[in-house]
Amino acid sequence: MSMTVEEMSDAVDRYFAARNSMDSAASTACFTDDATMQDPYGSTSIEGAVAIREFFDGLEHFFRDFKVVAESIYPSGNRAAVVFRRTGAGKNGKPLTVGGVHVFEFNHAGRITNLWSYWDAPAVLAQLKS
Repeated sequence: MSMTVEEMSDAVDRYFAARNSMDSAASTACFTDDATMQDPYGSTSIEGAVAIREFFDGLEHFFRDFKVVAESIYPSGNRAAVVFRRTGAGKNGKPLTVGGVHVFEFNHAGRITNLWSYWDAPAVLAQLKS
């Protein structure tokens, strides 16, 4: 059974709220234990809750803060494409602005089973280094 648009929107909001608080445990709790993630898409797949938690923990070494906002959500079946905007600052104080698309796949309980993230990694690295 597919999730409703409201249920998908709520699941996306929970994930972004967890990311915005930079809470690795809360972020990981949005995923199933066997979830996979490619962030950005085309990079090595991150598989399972333990590896996803390690990925989120690692981000704390690069960012002082950040905020992710969903600009629009396009649901279809058990998936949703979400256009997002992320702003923040690196540990070095350099400002960061990046846009992209997350494609979420959810289980019937609203937890993420797969996440594919599309954004320009070289541009983000350039912002943090400049």
